[in-house]
Amino acid sequence: MAVWGGDGGKRARSWLSLLGVVVTCLVTLAGRAEALTPIPVESDQDRIEITTLGEAYEGRGDSLQVETAAGADGVSGRMTVRASVPGTSPNWVVFALTNKTDKSLERLLTADRYNVVGSGAVWPDLDARRIESVTPSVGFVPERIKSDKADVFRITLEPGQTITYVAELAGDRYARMYLWQPIDYEIKTRDRQLFNGAMLGLTGLLAIFLTSIFAANHKLIFPAAALVAWTVLNYLCVDFGFFHKLFNLRPEDNAVYRAAGEAAMAASFVMFFSTFLRLGLWHGLVRMMIGVWIVAQLTLIAVAVIDPRLAATFARLSFLAIGAIGALFTLFLAFKGQDRALSLVPTWLLFLVWIFATGMTLTGRMSGDVVVSSLVAGLVLVVILMGFTVTQFAFRSSDATYSGAPTELQGRSLALAASGSTIWEWNIRRDEIKVGPEVEIALSLMPGELTSKVDDFLKHVHPTDKERFRVTLMSAQERSGIRIKSDFRLRHADNSWRWFELEAASVPNADGRTLRCVGLIRDVSDSKRAHERLLHDAVHCSLTGLPNRELFIDRLKSVIVRAKSDATVKPSVIFIDLDKFKTVNASFGLVRGDSLLLTVARRLQRHLGPQDTVARVGGDQFALLFIGEREARNLPALAERIRRSLRAPIPLANQEVILTGSMGVALWDGTQGADSDLLKDAELAMYRAKRGGSDRIEVFEPSMRRDRDSDAQIEADLARAIEKNHLKVLYQPIVYL
Repeated sequence: MAVWGGDGGKRARSWLSLLGVVVTCLVTLAGRAEALTPIPVESDQDRIEITTLGEAYEGRGDSLQVETAAGADGVSGRMTVRASVPGTSPNWVVFALTNKTDKSLERLLTADRYNVVGSGAVWPDLDARRIESVTPSVGFVPERIKSDKADVFRITLEPGQTITYVAELAGDRYARMYLWQPIDYEIKTRDRQLFNGAMLGLTGLLAIFLTSIFAANHKLIFPAAALVAWTVLNYLCVDFGFFHKLFNLRPEDNAVYRAAGEAAMAASFVMFFSTFLRLGLWHGLVRMMIGVWIVAQLTLIAVAVIDPRLAATFARLSFLAIGAIGALFTLFLAFKGQDRALSLVPTWLLFLVWIFATGMTLTGRMSGDVVVSSLVAGLVLVVILMGFTVTQFAFRSSDATYSGAPTELQGRSLALAASGSTIWEWNIRRDEIKVGPEVEIALSLMPGELTSKVDDFLKHVHPTDKERFRVTLMSAQERSGIRIKSDFRLRHADNSWRWFELEAASVPNADGRTLRCVGLIRDVSDSKRAHERLLHDAVHCSLTGLPNRELFIDRLKSVIVRAKSDATVKPSVIFIDLDKFKTVNASFGLVRGDSLLLTVARRLQRHLGPQDTVARVGGDQFALLFIGEREARNLPALAERIRRSLRAPIPLANQEVILTGSMGVALWDGTQGADSDLLKDAELAMYRAKRGGSDRIEVFEPSMRRDRDSDAQIEADLARAIEKNHLKVLYQPIVYL
């Protein structure tokens, strides 16, 4: 047993040793990479891109074991690197450098914290630390150099030395790493600072200019353009790291500032676009949609504090929407001849080119330092061209001048005063309206109160006429050579309204653009009232104020149209002819007869509902249109009530006059041919009642239409008798003794 045990122990130890070697090999193969090819570093190399020459590792846990690059003697070793935070699984980049020169070399390993190239439009890669640490296989740990724009490490290589470096990345995405000569990196940084300073200076000066010019010209396009310039300046300060030096901010928070800056910049472009093209004046829905869009863009500024990448995603996508929608509106209005849209076309074309180039850069299809600088310069150029467009559009001058001898001007002034008109002038450049003092005197206003900005002038215009007057001014501004002819109401000092008529024409300058409108304005209140009185008298009785036959028939037609589409509507007509009213006129005189007609009209109006109508269709004839009485059996009772109200005594000249009337009642049943046949049916029923005696009521029956035919036959017989001279006209004087 002892001998066997000794041999067995030897075999067991042999197997355990072999198993240990196998396990060690497996662990080594699982945790290390193949030997690296060292990157030669020469003394005349300005920059080497490490990202494409090194090896990347991910998902290796909190430690990485790699095989180092072979040195000059061909011997390679192994190194193990642990993550800065235990328990994490960062990404790694492994590279080796070899110095084949005979002198010591010092290089800078850099990785920009933000690079627009390939950062992406959706869920973009914003500012963040890129390299957490750099571990060498031999020698001292590279020194981190403080920088707000990049992670910078100083690396020293001795002559003939080969060193393997393991860079622990701070984020999920791999950063572009470069190896620079210190002097070249310093030159590149200074050149970049010079370029950045020039861009900041141009944008800042333009922002100050557009803001200050608003004091001289109070057009909203100036603060809108200035807002774009200020937001672009803010974004450039964030992108160039200027705010960190000015306000001592943390570079780690730059992603928040960048996302907020992009959102603010997008909101300012929407504000400028809608203000310059005056889209809010189109329709309330358009104005509401633009307001919601601006509020949504401004909300992204607050979202940037919570989630910068989400805010930056919507901000960058909104630039695409702004460019596309803006291009559609600009081209649409430009083809319609709007001057503002035509002025904006070059700026917006450049803006579209900038959006396209930015999209290509964000997706990585365009790269390089020249591309990044071109994007910054392009953005500044868009702002400069925008400022030039606004300034050129607002301050274009060359107003037309008028010349003439003093006597000629005096003659024109006298002719103008004699016509009852006064001067009206609209200065489009200043957005100011001037009127002659005669208008202010007519309205009992203070001198100079109507000489004001357009918005202040519109406060005196009637609310119904305000929008129409504003659209008229817009048309005159956008189309040169247009003539204005409009009438509107202005508020009097006693809060009444007076009508004014304006006739003006736009005055184009040398390049055909309208800068001023000049014309005449006069008070037409009296003619307006006379016109309205004529219109009223044309369809109303001048004595009673009731509708006449024409207006009654028009309302009857409208009701019958409703009745044809709505079975519940059955109009009815009551025709009244006052009995022996000519005798009353002869007895009491025409003046008192008119007083009796007014009394009859008031009594008839008491029987009307909200939708009913009473009209004076003849000298002593009245017609009533009822819509509410839908059943035929109710009409005689209604007619009886009207008859009783007419019979009530009327005091007149110390006497009491009793009037009676013959009434005809007709109900619409759909058999009437023309719309006015219902009135004729009621009139036929009235004549039937009058033939039966005074103060009677008759309801129309279809047989009564034969009476109309009999009357026509009698009329034809009389016409033939006149033609055959069977009738003679004799003169018989009547003398009142």
